[in-house]
Amino acid sequence: MAKKHLKEWNDELNVCIRCAYCFEGCPVFKVTGWESDSARGKIILASGVVSGDLEPSQYIADKLFQCTYCRDCSERCSANVSVVDVLAAARADIVEAGFASDTHKGMAKNVKETGNIFGDTEIKAPAQKGEIPVYIGCQYLARPNQTKMHLKILEKLGVKPLIKDEICCGYPLYALGFRKEFEEHKKKFLEIFPEKEIVALCPTCAAFIHEEYKKDVKHITQFFLEHLPEKNLGLKATYHDPCDLSRVMGITEEPREILKKLGVELIEMPRNRKTSHCCGGGGGILMSDVNLSDDIAILRIKQAIATGAPLLITPCPTCEQVLRKAAAVMKEKGDGSIQVKNLSDIVWKALA
Repeated sequence: MAKKHLKEWNDELNVCIRCAYCFEGCPVFKVTGWESDSARGKIILASGVVSGDLEPSQYIADKLFQCTYCRDCSERCSANVSVVDVLAAARADIVEAGFASDTHKGMAKNVKETGNIFGDTEIKAPAQKGEIPVYIGCQYLARPNQTKMHLKILEKLGVKPLIKDEICCGYPLYALGFRKEFEEHKKKFLEIFPEKEIVALCPTCAAFIHEEYKKDVKHITQFFLEHLPEKNLGLKATYHDPCDLSRVMGITEEPREILKKLGVELIEMPRNRKTSHCCGGGGGILMSDVNLSDDIAILRIKQAIATGAPLLITPCPTCEQVLRKAAAVMKEKGDGSIQVKNLSDIVWKALA
């Protein structure tokens, strides 16, 4: 195994002091209870691989892919280890060593051939001329009604969005270790979006375009807040912070200010803002281990139900998807009920 990607992070591997602070918030560890599923465990596995003490195996590959990339570990790390970057490098080496799953290979093939993670040639952005480049992303493109709603909201707020015939931002390729494919894809993305400033609908796309492409990205919530009029909807809700929005982009107050502006009484979960519990849908885990994803989502929805709020609001399409599924499971079992809505649904209701 070449280990070319992981070697670049050798210093980070040695910086980890094995303190176990990362156990506290790790959503995977909370479900499985195995140390190898925590950030510390994965760092130790990666260290073993790069030193040659461990041979790459399917077991190690499976462990490295059991991560939601929520970054709670990095938030708590006393040594400031960039765990997600280390894992991304480890995954890249594992993939090049031949341990990519068929599911992940299929996703990479889909992005290359159709421009989206679903391999759906019918998924197309509603291209139009406008003033501000708006990036929709695969998850919203697969939900045309929500895409239309976002664009109508922007127009109601006096903004003419510039919509292009876009392709995936490339995050799934990068996160799942397909570096060669990502580098080729990156060139195509930059040809379509040469602009420095972009508004993005999806938190993960927003964070990745900001970090990887070094663009000035506004998430749609920031844009809403700047243009939204006050309203009194008289709703009571709790709010779920998407990991990429809160821990990567530091956007925690804007969504809450929007809800306050719209007359929504907010009941906070104990885990909120930068300590928010992951929904279980990130890091490619929905493709590789849906049962683990479901278990993590159940933990989060239990926290939401415990607030007594009838409604949970989030601005992330993936969080919305997995939490809505978890809420349905809880309701069916008779363990509580809560409705899950996208923040844009609330904004649309206020503007309708």
